[in-house]
Amino acid sequence: MIKKIFFPLSVAAAFFLIPTIFEISETLTNAHSLSTPSFGIQRLEEKREAPPFSLKTLNGSQVSLNDFKGKPILLKFWATWCPSCVEELSPMEKFSEGKRDQLCILMPAIDGEREKRVQNVVKKHKVTLPILLDVNEKIARTYKVTFVPTVFLIDREGMIVGIIVGERDWFSPEAWSSIKEILQLH
Repeated sequence: MIKKIFFPLSVAAAFFLIPTIFEISETLTNAHSLSTPSFGIQRLEEKREAPPFSLKTLNGSQVSLNDFKGKPILLKFWATWCPSCVEELSPMEKFSEGKRDQLCILMPAIDGEREKRVQNVVKKHKVTLPILLDVNEKIARTYKVTFVPTVFLIDREGMIVGIIVGERDWFSPEAWSSIKEILQLH
């Protein structure tokens, strides 16, 4: 369980682990930074197909990756027990304003067995983005998530083209320009 591995770590210890995570994660093998490296997106030199999934939303409906075929996707794994993940909820909501017609943002919560807790956090932070429940971290494991928050950038062809590990400043100008560049948005 991801929570048991990383939750007890101090923030300082987590920063020391990030290079190790990059070294051991086959997801980031052969990755390089974009022309706007200040946002920290790792571009995959060899694209790979995004693993399919179907997850329940907070309102009880099912969402499948196939529902968004032909659309660029920002898939952000997060958890209620992760302070930086919770801090990023409002900035992600603000980041999405005016962009939802160009970019689908999906946010799987990896503490899916605690649905009520996820609902409370989402309500408190007034999140309207689609929150998905990843019960038992099954999809997170499929995507080889070893740290939260982690974002996968999926292009129109359903290929993972970039990954962001860790907290980011979603209010920065680099956020949107970097996402647009890697996903080839206009």
